Amino acid sequence: MALDASHRGSTTDPVRVDPTGTTAQPVSGTVAVAGTVPVSAASLPLPTGAATSAELQADIGVPTDTAATGDGSLIAVAKQLRVLMNTGALTVASGQVSGLGNNTLITPTSGTALRIYYASYNPLLAVEAAFRFGAAGTLWLRNNVNANSVIAKDYGDFRYIQGAVDALLILNLSIAVSVNWNVFYKEV
Repeated sequence: MALDASHRGSTTDPVRVDPTGTTAQPVSGTVAVAGTVPVSAASLPLPTGAATSAELQADIGVPTDTAATGDGSLIAVAKQLRVLMNTGALTVASGQVSGLGNNTLITPTSGTALRIYYASYNPLLAVEAAFRFGAAGTLWLRNNVNANSVIAKDYGDFRYIQGAVDALLILNLSIAVSVNWNVFYKEV
């Protein structure tokens, strides 16, 4: 039975189902809303093509059990991924070189490559200096440096520079000058 116009309600005389206004009421069809309407993001569907937490875990090979990832959330997965990528402590090396041209800083264990996470140098006189892997490798962190200046680069947890297997880490100097250096690395 349809309601006649006198029983449908209006903006000045609405139909009241819950006089307190605290109970959620089902709504269907097109509804005009004035003001804000609270919506829970958890109740909304994912956009088309978006991956679920479980799909992301499977894609990157992270275990889905809560013992391995904590609570199974994306944050827990990211934390676990960080652990997987950065197993083992960094080795810290430092010293001083002073020869013109290539100066060998670190020789990797045979069959491994050097993965550099932090590198710096500090010359006592003005010089052009740069790191390289191997005697003829590409120069990187190359700068014309004033005396007693520090050039440093921290690549962070997920970024690094890696040489070829068995490639030496070298500091190349344009003149013979004493230069202090520091490197945080792993052999992989």
